[in-house]
Amino acid sequence: MLALPKDWDLYVEEVEKWHKDGKKAIYSAFKELTLLGYMERSQIRENGKIKKWEYIIHEKPLSQKVDVEKVEIQKAPLLNTDIKLNTDITKKEEFDFQDLEELNVEVWKKWKEYRKEQFRTSYKPIGEKAAIGKLMRLSQGCHEVQEQIINQSIENGWKGIFDLKQEKQSKTKSALDNWQKARNMINNG
Repeated sequence: MLALPKDWDLYVEEVEKWHKDGKKAIYSAFKELTLLGYMERSQIRENGKIKKWEYIIHEKPLSQKVDVEKVEIQKAPLLNTDIKLNTDITKKEEFDFQDLEELNVEVWKKWKEYRKEQFRTSYKPIGEKAAIGKLMRLSQGCHEVQEQIINQSIENGWKGIFDLKQEKQSKTKSALDNWQKARNMINNG
């Protein structure tokens, strides 16, 4: 890394491309280099938000102890502490699917529980409305078809809801069926 130009932006993803080590190993190495004083890590902010992290590599480790008395204090203006936070934040209301007659509520609850357990995800209100809409469209409001669609997704380990897949016939069975149809047509003539 010391061979890189001084204006080179160093990213973990870039280092990952050069080495066979994964991200975790690279982050661990960066942390160790920082602790030993070979690397400095600082935030670059823009409009109060972190834009990126800047890494500075040193050939020799920096001293771990800083003599506080020798550090010059700049006469920087103090931050404004009169800022009032918005504490009136309200949680978005959940989508109430209980009143939908066309929806198989028990199956929908089963689907939400599966997603929460398998993928640690839950629907936001707008996403839940869209997913229920898709289930209703695919099932045409039929409770049994909804159950089949949800069971298909769970059995296949899918994260989403998809149209029912028709059972695939083996090539041999399909050829045999076609042969029997042709034979019946010839005999009935």
